Amino acid sequence: CDVLVFLRAVRIPDLQPRPTMSLTVKAYLERPGAQTTPPEHEIRRFAIDPSVSSSYDYLSRKVAQVFPCLSEPGNFQLFWKDGEGDLVSFSSDEELLEALGFVSDGIFRIYVKATSSGSSQATPGDAQPDGTFHPNVVCDGCN
Repeated sequence: CDVLVFLRAVRIPDLQPRPTMSLTVKAYLERPGAQTTPPEHEIRRFAIDPSVSSSYDYLSRKVAQVFPCLSEPGNFQLFWKDGEGDLVSFSSDEELLEALGFVSDGIFRIYVKATSSGSSQATPGDAQPDGTFHPNVVCDGCN
């Protein structure tokens, strides 16, 4: 039994890795008590390399860099808006990963609130007029 085998050379195209897309961040800065100059809200867009997109430290340094008035990461708090429209504070890699899971259109929207004291922690002096104290919460139910 003789078998003839025909081989045909087929060129396989060069498989090159696709370039990874950077994460686009749209940051909304809110300055407490700001008047018209400079404006109360300022918006900036910037890109973050995917290799550092889950690093809270990198993101907070980048935010301080794109908003020169903040000068350093301790002068502000970062928030993201969840599916119910609530602003959710984040300050760790784990919380950042949770927020990134809600990105649906390729743009990560963050809300930056400048703190006047340079500290993101509330103090007992931040209590409501009736003495109620809610650290790290903007409470509209106490008024």
